[in-house]
Amino acid sequence: MCRMKQAILLVCATIVLKAAAATGESKPSRIASINPVAVAELLPLAAKAADIFERASAREAKHAAALRKRGIAEVPPARGARYTVDTAGLGKLVFDDRGEIYIDRRFVTDEEMKTVYAIERWIAKWFPRQTAKRKIPRKAAGSAGVPVFRGFETPRYQRHDALIARLTAAFNADKAGWCGGTPSQAAKIPNLTPAQVKSHMIEESGGNGPRSTAAWSVDPMQVNVPGDWSEEKTLVGLSRPTKRNEGTAEANVRAAIKYLSRKGFGMSGRPAAMRAKGTFDGWREAYRRYNGRRDRTGTDRYYSDEYADKIMRRASDPDKFVPIEIKIATPKAR
Repeated sequence: MCRMKQAILLVCATIVLKAAAATGESKPSRIASINPVAVAELLPLAAKAADIFERASAREAKHAAALRKRGIAEVPPARGARYTVDTAGLGKLVFDDRGEIYIDRRFVTDEEMKTVYAIERWIAKWFPRQTAKRKIPRKAAGSAGVPVFRGFETPRYQRHDALIARLTAAFNADKAGWCGGTPSQAAKIPNLTPAQVKSHMIEESGGNGPRSTAAWSVDPMQVNVPGDWSEEKTLVGLSRPTKRNEGTAEANVRAAIKYLSRKGFGMSGRPAAMRAKGTFDGWREAYRRYNGRRDRTGTDRYYSDEYADKIMRRASDPDKFVPIEIKIATPKAR
């Protein structure tokens, strides 16, 4: 963020500017002159922006220090395509393909965001080609109209979008069949959304480690894991696995949605009709039972509660970054 502070000041301090567009870690692919009018438009925002980045940096550092004390090394938001306004080698202003500045919005106040938004409007105006994706809201920016969540913009996280859309639609069209319930039971189940399914995938397999990336390809909701097996899973089309990531992504996601919907009726995950008077207790409760861990977290809540809340919060607002880390509380000394 300190580099960003310097960049904005430098952008506003010179008239002869160059723009370099780069994607990922590749070298700039294009050089273009910046209209001096653009500099004049950005100039009034410079001092405010510098202060915002300085304050946000301090808040972010404090947050990271507090997490480290609890043993959490938080995974930062993933970075997708990036573009750079280069001030002749003196500094850079970096933004993504939605025209959004690289700053973690969790550490910026609503009042400060007014300045950030003003700068992003400037970016969109002067770099329309690089920021074309901004025209599509995040809630429908993925293929098949599935959301692209803030912090999870890289292509890996969009790989299953078409599958998510198709299976979500199939569930909503035949809730009784998928939950194993009666028509009256199924009628009381709210529609499942693609945002919920994708958010669930991210919570289960959204990390950057090799286990998460491997699971994302085949079993992103981690329903088909040897050490977490129950016989009820045979009723959603699975066979007891001998190792992680058996089967196909479609079979595993289909089974996970079935199993999740049945968890909405009870902890066991049995077909809903086996509890004739059972009613669906809501998607949040289904997620809580899907995970089921009763460890206490660093916030003195059950792990399963934090797990369910993160999935629901992320699904409800794709524009807000919701990290996936949950820290187990350190046992108190006796």
